[in-house]
Amino acid sequence: MNVIAQARCEHTSLEAGGIKVFTLRVEDTRNELLNELKPGRHVAIHYPDKTGIFQERLYSVTSKQETGIFEIAVKRSGRNRVSDNIHATLKEGSTVSLGYVSGDISVESVVGLERFAMVAGGIGVTLPIALLREIAIRARSGQHVPETTLLLCIPKVADIPFLHELLELDLTSSWFTLHVFVTQEDIQACARFKPGRPTSSSLRFIENPQAIVICGSHSFAKTFREHASSVFPSAKLLIESFTPPEMQEDQEHNGSDQLVRLCLTDSGEIIETGSGKSLLEILEASGVPVRSQCRAGICGNCRIRISGGEYRLESDFCLSEQDKRIGYALACCTFPLSGNISLDLKAAP
Repeated sequence: MNVIAQARCEHTSLEAGGIKVFTLRVEDTRNELLNELKPGRHVAIHYPDKTGIFQERLYSVTSKQETGIFEIAVKRSGRNRVSDNIHATLKEGSTVSLGYVSGDISVESVVGLERFAMVAGGIGVTLPIALLREIAIRARSGQHVPETTLLLCIPKVADIPFLHELLELDLTSSWFTLHVFVTQEDIQACARFKPGRPTSSSLRFIENPQAIVICGSHSFAKTFREHASSVFPSAKLLIESFTPPEMQEDQEHNGSDQLVRLCLTDSGEIIETGSGKSLLEILEASGVPVRSQCRAGICGNCRIRISGGEYRLESDFCLSEQDKRIGYALACCTFPLSGNISLDLKAAP
């Protein structure tokens, strides 16, 4: 990772749902990174996982101050990942290394609209809370802001992050409405809280949004992209996914004993491997340099060209149907199953 800046941890606080909020200060306020840091975008952090191996991971910027101070919200996974180690070891006074800033969704993406909606699952709430804070700043200064609806999916009421802030905004503003679906707890339905998982019909109470922001796990983003496209075909979809795609269980079981041979066309290198992991995971484990950022089918940086053999393409959020017809794929969303597969890793982005 190309380290651009160092940030000092100024403060930590706990949120519901296994989330910890870190207030970070960029030590060199003249650093060019500050111009790119905007609430809603992501900053790459270089930090070890619980086994001591340094990784590069992206975290949402949930707020920013003019003095070089910004916040990120990190959810503990319980799987010894980078997020777990950040929870355990990043304390006030310690520093972290920052790399690039990525992501295309910020308040500028929606503030000019009349109406828009957000659909979020779990830790996906970090993007809506970032946008809501920026919209609220504009509303308090008398600027026009869009009518905004948030549909939030969460396992249990006690797991809802930023609940006080969301309810206060709902109850005191004329432009924001909150709807929460609680999926793993039996609750009594009321105006703002409903039991069960939302369906496509759950979107119909949103009044003709010009855009819909969808953020959550890969499967969540895939499902609600389909729902939103069917209910509001003219709405612009802005999608963020926070987890990599996974091979379906039946495919993983059926192909677990199959030998896969990957031929890298630019170098002639042959990699023999089993199925069950994405191309991105296989290439990284084999020491092959490959572009990547989001690892979730959003950014398109791991775009490759693929032919031969048998493989499964999980849904992505950036390639067109024409791209796929001529052999383009994303390494993070492609799962080899069997046979000889040719890869062009230098496919033009």
